Amino acid sequence: MNTSDFLNNWRRLSAASRVLILNSFTFNLGFYMLLPYLADHLQRSLGLSPWYVGLVIGLRVLSQQGLFLIGGTLGDYLGYKRLILLGCLIRVLGFALLGLAQNLPLLLLGAFFTGFAGALFTPSSNAYLAYQAPDQVQRNRIFAMQNWAREGGLLLGPLVGVSFMAVSFMWVGLVSALLFLALFFIQWCFLPELSEQVKRSATEQRFWQQWSSMIKNEHFMGFILCACAFHLFFQQLYLSLPNEISRRGLGSDVITWVFMTTSILGITLQMPISRWVSRTLGSAKAMGLGLLLMGGSFLCFLVDVADFSWLSFIAYGVIFSLGSMLLLPLLGAHIPLFCDKSELGSYYGLYSCVGGIAAFLGNVIIGWLLSLDGLNHNWIWLALALLGTLSGMGMYRQIRSLSVQQSA
Repeated sequence: MNTSDFLNNWRRLSAASRVLILNSFTFNLGFYMLLPYLADHLQRSLGLSPWYVGLVIGLRVLSQQGLFLIGGTLGDYLGYKRLILLGCLIRVLGFALLGLAQNLPLLLLGAFFTGFAGALFTPSSNAYLAYQAPDQVQRNRIFAMQNWAREGGLLLGPLVGVSFMAVSFMWVGLVSALLFLALFFIQWCFLPELSEQVKRSATEQRFWQQWSSMIKNEHFMGFILCACAFHLFFQQLYLSLPNEISRRGLGSDVITWVFMTTSILGITLQMPISRWVSRTLGSAKAMGLGLLLMGGSFLCFLVDVADFSWLSFIAYGVIFSLGSMLLLPLLGAHIPLFCDKSELGSYYGLYSCVGGIAAFLGNVIIGWLLSLDGLNHNWIWLALALLGTLSGMGMYRQIRSLSVQQSA
């Protein structure tokens, strides 16, 4: 993406959109300072088995995405800014615990607080951002810019994190916590209240009635089930990737290079790919192809080049990143098509809640499989590639059907 394109898109944004996009960069900066190195810290420094590592990481996923529905619904009723601020404070506590804890109970508590914080601020942030787009074309552009900012944080986060890892993982956790504390004060001062938000009231509909109506929305649930594969694939950056790198006797610097590769590609290609999707490919094909590529990227783990073992991980990062760039912005941009504006937080929450449960169960199962001495890991990578193919075909049909309904 060239500078003039970015500036033109930036000028079209509201003040709130600009703050939220900058927040996305900062969220990922703090998050990726710590998370890429957590599994390696748990396994090498604390001596936990892959199953326990999967449990800690899976709990973080479950407490975040599994509780998104509660966080999103609270945002609909209490206001999005309030939930964003509260989430930042809780993540400060979670990251500090992960940095300081030396035993499993405290690690699990830190993982829970870290995830629950995301459950509070992420759906409210996405819902607030969706409010800023009057139509689908602008919404696609805004969420693409948000993903572009996230990639910037993903690029710098591991670089900052690895510099503190040279001292101690404790410093990684504490510095990440301080970053979120600073972010709390920045948003408190500069993120405007969403005056146009139509807050829901318990008198018009009980929250469980609202949840029931969402679950009965067949088109939305079909969309969610296909997207579950994305959540599972993404979590393997923190479980399968570090485990496979460690199994081949490579250092944690390879993790840094994989994240740098995906980030650089995201920064340079996200907006051009989004324009290509808008003008040529179309959303349905892009989302189906994205899942296919993300699942297929695990086939790179089948290859081990003598003296250049790291090459297969870089290839994995390239293919995974291309799939993510095709898919991720469109997932967030399409959710408002299924609901009324007053329910945005809840719909974003349910989407991530189901995905979180799927990712948690998948992490526990994959962590268990990785712990089995007699199992050939190639079967795991083949299964993930097959899942990408099937979910990609399902997502293509879902979005194509939705497009036909919207144009009718």
